[in-house]
Amino acid sequence: MNKKIGLLLCWVIFFMGGVLCGQTEQKPFKVVIDAGHGGHDSGCLGARSKEKDVCLSTALKLGKLITDNCPNVKVIYTRKTDVFVELYRRAQIANTNKADLFISIHCNAAENHSAGGTETWVMGLHKSEANLAVARTENAAMLKEKNYENNYEGYNPNSPEASIIFSLYSNAYLSNSILLANKVQRNMVSTNHFVDRGIKQAGFWVLYKVAMPSILIELGFLSNLENERYLIQDANQNQMATAIYKGFVEYYNTVTNHHLESTPATPLVSTEPAETPSTVTENEKEKEEKPVITPTITEKKFHNDVHFKVQFLSSPKKIALTDSKFRNIPEVNCYFENSLWKYTAGDEPTQAEASAILKEVKKLYPDAFLIAFHGDKKITVAEANALLKK
Repeated sequence: MNKKIGLLLCWVIFFMGGVLCGQTEQKPFKVVIDAGHGGHDSGCLGARSKEKDVCLSTALKLGKLITDNCPNVKVIYTRKTDVFVELYRRAQIANTNKADLFISIHCNAAENHSAGGTETWVMGLHKSEANLAVARTENAAMLKEKNYENNYEGYNPNSPEASIIFSLYSNAYLSNSILLANKVQRNMVSTNHFVDRGIKQAGFWVLYKVAMPSILIELGFLSNLENERYLIQDANQNQMATAIYKGFVEYYNTVTNHHLESTPATPLVSTEPAETPSTVTENEKEKEEKPVITPTITEKKFHNDVHFKVQFLSSPKKIALTDSKFRNIPEVNCYFENSLWKYTAGDEPTQAEASAILKEVKKLYPDAFLIAFHGDKKITVAEANALLKK
């Protein structure tokens, strides 16, 4: 009898131990990272870039941050290489894996090349023609698929009636989608200092079909030269991936009651080569820390109050003239025109002297160009030279 009781106790202890172990074993949190476009679908095009490439690079960086720093989070990619993945399959990947979150990464474009900024989208009905246009552009990826009509129940993104289907959308995940969108958007604009275009709603097919909280991030505008210059740099993609990561961790902590640090313990390291050799003498280092552009003359004589400057940057938000991005630019100043702050280098009495500065500034800002003033009034360079002849 005692032997039977002993065996029974052992069995009970073994069984309870298994139950307790099962209870303490955490189910992994699954996040799907979707790099927009790919393969023969380039997405929107910049002067020097393709949307599909910027999206993939940033998506892989984001996934690495999560994998390296969040032990209980499983990352699932819709693509890890330059391949074409149909929209319906992207949603299918998320649903089949029973993911907890879906993050789609894209870039924007506009006919107005001054348009720029970051915006984050959640699923919803189109509130304006502008919202409809963005959704239509991203949904148009399905038109590059063979027999797309069969995959999308006859949906045509170019049809005026196309948005009716989205009126059937259930907003069961909308609250958490907006929660994530707010956290990601806030971290993004505080990192890249782009225009904050806010949180928006529209009918994106890929968001419509996923059964979980989801967002679509438009990192910036490849049609805007300043946005594009930032977006294509490896170090800046690290920054954007880190910003999205911070937003994700803040969301994850909120919905799971965990306390992960939003600053990654294992940060990303840029793959871009160093601009200067790693071994330099103290004298060389001291020279490097000085501005690389020849300083302007201290006393300038302006004929007929005409002066020339080099315009190299525009921003909807005013940037302090002491900002580190201006460290190697001589005599930085700014003026306000057409709702933008425009930043200039130098202040020269002749076009030739300004052109010498332009040559150096173009090494940092390739799109820099000459402008001219008559007193405080902006005039054309031709008008300025005509005044100098008087």
